[in-house]
Amino acid sequence: MTMTTESTWTYSARTPEGESVTGSVVADTVEAVADRLRGDGLFITSIGADSGIGTSVDDAEVVRTMRARRVSRGDVSGFCQQLSVMLDTGVTLPEGLEALAGQARRREFREIIDQIHDQVCGGVNFSEALARWPGVFPPVMVNLVRAAELSGTLALMLGRIADYLGKEQRTIRQVRGALIYPAFMLGTGFMVVIFLVTFILPRFARIYEMRSASLPAPTRILMSIGEFAASGYTIWAPILIGLLLGIILGRRTTAGRSFIDWLKLRLPVLRGIHVHLYVTRSTRTMSTLLAAGVNLMDVIRICKGVTRNRQFERVWNDMEANVRDGHRVGLALETSPHVPSSVASMVAAGERSGRLPEVMEKVADASEEELDVAIKRCTSLLEPIMIVFMGLLVGAVAIALLLPIFRMSSIIH
Repeated sequence: MTMTTESTWTYSARTPEGESVTGSVVADTVEAVADRLRGDGLFITSIGADSGIGTSVDDAEVVRTMRARRVSRGDVSGFCQQLSVMLDTGVTLPEGLEALAGQARRREFREIIDQIHDQVCGGVNFSEALARWPGVFPPVMVNLVRAAELSGTLALMLGRIADYLGKEQRTIRQVRGALIYPAFMLGTGFMVVIFLVTFILPRFARIYEMRSASLPAPTRILMSIGEFAASGYTIWAPILIGLLLGIILGRRTTAGRSFIDWLKLRLPVLRGIHVHLYVTRSTRTMSTLLAAGVNLMDVIRICKGVTRNRQFERVWNDMEANVRDGHRVGLALETSPHVPSSVASMVAAGERSGRLPEVMEKVADASEEELDVAIKRCTSLLEPIMIVFMGLLVGAVAIALLLPIFRMSSIIH
């Protein structure tokens, strides 16, 4: 964007010490603003024309959040892969961004790439432009791009990021796939039981009552449940809605999140899945960041956010404290009850040999294989459990329906 007359530009930047600063500059072009700020030793975060009336910061944040929700990690992975190929073949970064903006299928993602393109053309570092969209580009990607900018290996690093995001998505799909089947079976079974109790059983009951038949105790119990479900909705509906709201709101509280995270690491069937999931994601992230030359303390802080479990975060808090005090990285893994001993031993060996990034990648691959095994084991256990549970539930309803029929001959005579 080029201006023929002097205009006022607002900017946000960071000092070499990491402190955020904002201000305004009078200049002809955005390039002149960028040159002046770099000359002052500042790292530019954003530059924009000061119109005096623009959108407030809060409104801009809302717009960014809404757009970010419509962009998937698959879109980001494809973006990194394509941009990596373009840069590797000699295409410049602005040209690559412009081409990818025109190819983007989602309008929201196209607008985001357009804004990143404008900021890069205005002198903003690519990593800083990505950091303005934390809901789209994860912190691990921003830090890897920042490291690649310093080393001049942006094309290679974008390819690694695409591979990392692809493996992460595959892992998430595996976990979700393992949980969908039991949830579907449970929901379907309860719907069938509710249909039988609410609609079928009362019709049988009216036939029996017309013949002055006394119903068996199981049938009367189910009839009472059905009548309560049909006519007592003023009682159970508010209770059910209250429970659902309590669960939804409780998950947003610190205590609620901590309890759910505690359950993930304690439930017998699901514990193995979540432990291997956290180990896979964190070690792969750590390997990629360390290989890119990112500072170890920054790596630990990023990994803390990758696991997204408050219980597991204690491992990274202990690791951060140990590294700060000069101790080994693997010490926190060795003392944690959540990390398998084999993982801690491999990391310790990697530290001793000076090949921690390579060892972390091997740990991630091995843990991913263990995750596959844990998911298959979970599925093989849940399938018969769900079948037996649903058989008992539906069988109990069927018996309650059939008991009066068994006595039908005595009722007729």
